[in-house]
Amino acid sequence: MGFWGTLVVCQSPKPVAELMPAGKRADVESMDDSRWPDPWRGWRVWDGLPDGACDSLAETGSVLTAEIYDSDGARFTAVSHPSGRWMTYLNFERVLSHLVLPPAPFDADGDELTGSALDEQNAAYQSEVAQVRQRLLATVPMGLAAAERASAWAYESGLTPASVDELHLVLDGTELFVEELFYRLLGRLGMPLAS
Repeated sequence: MGFWGTLVVCQSPKPVAELMPAGKRADVESMDDSRWPDPWRGWRVWDGLPDGACDSLAETGSVLTAEIYDSDGARFTAVSHPSGRWMTYLNFERVLSHLVLPPAPFDADGDELTGSALDEQNAAYQSEVAQVRQRLLATVPMGLAAAERASAWAYESGLTPASVDELHLVLDGTELFVEELFYRLLGRLGMPLAS
């Protein structure tokens, strides 16, 4: 089973655990400080960030988060000043199965669906996935647009990123474990110690 939670990389001196409800502070794990160039720090949050935590971290510097879906894919969010917040997805096609959960192959009585009933259910599911895919592709920067945003984010954050084309290759890349793609992206954004 893969990781469910959020990876946080930020310039904030605030420990992420301080932003968590008291009962959830044990869910925050600091990533090895020696791997991050100063003033960056990294955290694993096993139960995800509470609302407003990313904005609180961004008060003192740039922030990256990757909300990981069972290591299959991630919602990647970046905040810098003056550009503000933007997001994209890593391993996008594999994220879709977490955003639109497949139905159970059973009817209301618990009997297994077969034949045309199963085909009809599968067609409805594929149609819903296609609608979500289309909506996200129309509203979330992906591919080259995401690479351009990532490059701007890096420069605003005091980093020297790789070329937009190299960022594009990583953002459109796939990995069995999306965490590997996240760390590769950090390296291309100018944090080589994090890769």
